[in-house]
This record gives sequence, structure tokens and C-alpha cells, in this order.
Amino acid sequence: MIILVRHGERADICEIEKKKIINPHDPHLTPKGCEQAQQAGKQILQEIEMYRQITIQSSPFLRCIMTAKNIAHQIKKEEISLITEICETLYPHFFSSNPLPELLINNNPTLNELSGITLIDQQQQKDDIYPETLENVTNRILTYVQYMLEKIEDDQCVILVTHQRPLKIILELFNQKTDDVGYCKVISLRKGESTQLDQSKLTVY
Repeated sequence: MIILVRHGERADICEIEKKKIINPHDPHLTPKGCEQAQQAGKQILQEIEMYRQITIQSSPFLRCIMTAKNIAHQIKKEEISLITEICETLYPHFFSSNPLPELLINNNPTLNELSGITLIDQQQQKDDIYPETLENVTNRILTYVQYMLEKIEDDQCVILVTHQRPLKIILELFNQKTDDVGYCKVISLRKGESTQLDQSKLTVY
């Protein structure tokens, strides 16, 4: 099974937390966002009890790593892999230059927000993704989720902590509504009769 989770509430929408942001392109979670992630972790825990091997992968943006950390604590996991393929949409009107090399995790991996968890850096193509179009990011997400669906065994679960757009892309593939992809939204994909992504079984929580 593959579980996709959007990150929790980001600091740049909160006046108090906004003052604490180090990198404006890489805001942390608010305390409410951390609570949202903890609740998502409790929900996920109920869904993964039957799975033998559970791994967590996160976008390298700080808000996703912090969300993944809170989920990891709820499901008693200690490692998170950082995966560029599920990162934020890198539109040029969002970012005037490639934000990936300047992310906090790539410049200060000893941040207090990241203590208590082991991060495995598996970032790829940091210099090659930016800039993206909607078609680019759609292909990136669908290709990666398809790859994971083919790779995992029936008793494995991979949790992907990502951003709003990847969840919308998956929901659009299944002709589902995309106007309710709020903070820490959770969806899952289980293999169907084939390993084709569009033949998998989608659950929206």
C-alpha cells in the first residue's frame, strides 16, 4: 500500500510563526500543523497494522519533514528518507530560482525541529527539476507513484509525505474531487489486479 499525506499547516500563514521563518521558501510547521500531523499519524497507524514493512518518505521541504517526523513518532518509526520526486511544485511564478539547494535541510541538517529522527538523504536531480510546468510535475508524481506501486510487495507500506499538488494529481487520475485537499489530508492506494496505477484501489480519508 502507498499512503500519501499532505503536510500540516505552514508557518507563513500564521502571523506569530511567520516571524520565526528562516527561509521564506521553506517555512516550518505551526504548532497546529504539528497537531494535525500527529492526528494523521494516529489515523495511519490504524491502517497499517497488517503490513510487515513500513517506510516513510518525505519531500525535502521543512514542513513535510516535520510532518513526517510527527507521523513517525505516532507509528513508532525512526527513519525518514528525503525524496526529491515528491517535492513541491517548482513553478517559476512560485520561485524565482531553484529553491532545492537552498532548503534548510540542505544547509543546516542539525535544526532543532529535526532532532529525534534519522534522516536518509536520497534526493536526486536537485539541479534538474526547476523550472516546472503543470505537465512536468504531473509526470513526475505519476511516474514516481507508479514506480513505487510496482516495487513494493503486498505486505509493504510506503508513506509519502508531500504537498497539495501530488494529492490533487492522484485524485484527478481517479476523477475524484480535488477541492478538499486540506492540511494533512490522507489518501491511500492498494494494488488492484495489476500494478497499473489507474487500476489500484483508492481510499480517501
